[in-house]
Amino acid sequence: MSNTYFKEIQRIRKHFDDLQGLFQRYLPNVDPDLIYDLLTRLRENPSVTPTYTLEVYTKKEVDSAKMIDFMYKITGSMATVYDNDTHYVTNQKLRLDILKSISEMKDIIEITGAPTTLGCWFSDSIKRGGI
Repeated sequence: MSNTYFKEIQRIRKHFDDLQGLFQRYLPNVDPDLIYDLLTRLRENPSVTPTYTLEVYTKKEVDSAKMIDFMYKITGSMATVYDNDTHYVTNQKLRLDILKSISEMKDIIEITGAPTTLGCWFSDSIKRGGI
């Protein structure tokens, strides 16, 4: 293998490390895989805001009622609460600004999530152009 090949591989790794550093710097409590997945989906189809199951883990000191209210104001979805009021789960359309707003809250430990659909109606609505 050529020296050029190894330099290209090193360049890819460096850019990947730089990207991970940006994720950590600007969204420190957000799972990097969630950020990458969201950015990929937004790039593939910029006209559709993807839907995710979002999971927010907090410290025990967080006021559960205030957290539920905050999550509703930010996401437009009511959170289901688990694990002694330290694990909040919503299903909603997700954007980077929503992740940023949640991650800036005091006492957030981690934000993770996975893409989902909100049932057949939501999937069909996208296919029909929101009709």
